[in-house]
Amino acid sequence: MHFSLKLIGEGKTYKEVQKMIGCSAKMISNALKWRAKPETRGRKRKTTIKMDRRITRMAKAQPMISSRMIKDSLELPVSTVTVRRRLCEANLFTRIPRKVPLLKKRHVQKRLQFAKEHINWPKEKWRNILWTDESKLSSSTGSPQGCVFSPLLFVLY
Repeated sequence: MHFSLKLIGEGKTYKEVQKMIGCSAKMISNALKWRAKPETRGRKRKTTIKMDRRITRMAKAQPMISSRMIKDSLELPVSTVTVRRRLCEANLFTRIPRKVPLLKKRHVQKRLQFAKEHINWPKEKWRNILWTDESKLSSSTGSPQGCVFSPLLFVLY
């Protein structure tokens, strides 16, 4: 069908293209109409591209802000659910902030010393180590720490 559109663009008539390709003139006409105006489905978006950018910019500038606060401060005529959808479209998903202990100078020095002492260890020795600093992963978002908007870096299945 793309070939027929090219022929029409070169100035050929529907009848000439119809004979060359072997399809009806109505089919060529429909293809031209479809090409001129692509089909749109679903409800019209309530937010503009400019609003979407403002929502994204605010969430990146203030990661701890809630969708309700974004909606109220930007005075958007949409629901908080729509704000969250726009943030998801921008790859900003809600995450619970990780609690990380602060490292002091002596902690850094001890870690560096440990790394230097064990730099030449073979893989077999490392397999016997029990690592206790691994994070607990949870799929629930009901956490007292609150949520943070951050880009999705990896997906767990």
